[in-house]
Amino acid sequence: MEPPREPGPDPAGGSAADRSTPLKVEVKLFAAFLAYLPAPDPQGATTLDVPEGTTVDDVARRLGIPVDLARVVLVNGQDASPGRPLAPGDVVAIFPPLAGGVGGGAGRAAAHSPSASSSTESISAPTSSATPLA
Repeated sequence: MEPPREPGPDPAGGSAADRSTPLKVEVKLFAAFLAYLPAPDPQGATTLDVPEGTTVDDVARRLGIPVDLARVVLVNGQDASPGRPLAPGDVVAIFPPLAGGVGGGAGRAAAHSPSASSSTESISAPTSSATPLA
């Protein structure tokens, strides 16, 4: 039987939290964010082992996505805040913004007009439920 260990730093080189069982999460990147995948993947996806308590923002940082880049994130198909903790098996989808700018310019008015002539016009305005992580 081993004698009790004295309090202090963990001799194994990390805290108990650092040694927690990793969670597997799937991360899907889209459009310009595909460049941040750790390895090229035709599906734009990768599986990461992350420690318990990892957040949406932690995953973006781990992939090297700059903090100042606006993004829309879904976890399991629902809007997710930057501080949302992840659970085993979560699917994190990270998109660049679908449209830029704020305010009610002519493009925004056209997007809500019943006479919008293309599907691009009708989807160009961001939804109120989008959650940028910048």
